[in-house]
Amino acid sequence: MGKTERVYEQLKHDIQNGTFRPGQILPEVMLVEHTGMSRTPVREALRRLAADGLVEIQPRRAPMVTRLSLAGARALFDFRRILEPAAMREVVGRATREPRIGHLFAGIAADFEDLSIQEYSEAFADRFSELTARFDDNVVELTPNEYLSQAIHELRPHTARLRHIAHQDIGRLSESIREHIEMCRAIESGDAERAAAACTHHLFHVDQAIFNALLASSRMDQAIVDL
Repeated sequence: MGKTERVYEQLKHDIQNGTFRPGQILPEVMLVEHTGMSRTPVREALRRLAADGLVEIQPRRAPMVTRLSLAGARALFDFRRILEPAAMREVVGRATREPRIGHLFAGIAADFEDLSIQEYSEAFADRFSELTARFDDNVVELTPNEYLSQAIHELRPHTARLRHIAHQDIGRLSESIREHIEMCRAIESGDAERAAAACTHHLFHVDQAIFNALLASSRMDQAIVDL
């Protein structure tokens, strides 16, 4: 992995997990120190992040983490509710022809079930993030329609930022674990409509959690707006 790629991945991760908050200014000198890299890979990484919509770059101003908006969050989830249930149906269809796929999601479900009986801790949160990433990666990889798969993949940086906000509610983590188990078990059972319904149910509840969190934050933080 080259220097630019390493800086890009580090900064994207820092934006997605909330280390760099919406609206935060990112002076180049600070990023050079933060990443341990020179100005050139930092600048190139920032251009990539701007293309992803995660950073705003304007003439004669320091880069800034893109603000979040209530309307933008709702639009994203409206789009996800179109794309992802369709992908779930396709994955189930493929799983009926390739039994390994059902076994794969059964394994993810078992890992979520193991996690569900553990006490909350930093390690719990890290494990949860790891499992949701595995689930998402496999849905993207195993969706036969390449355009549908690519569309979901391109939304993931924005989805990750919003997911981080929703999961600040510990109670929501437990609900999300149950929802992921249901999606996995539906794929394992070969029930396309059950899988699509479980996905829609999950997205509805994540949307509600994020909207409520953003609404509360917008009253205090100008980096999150309701326009």
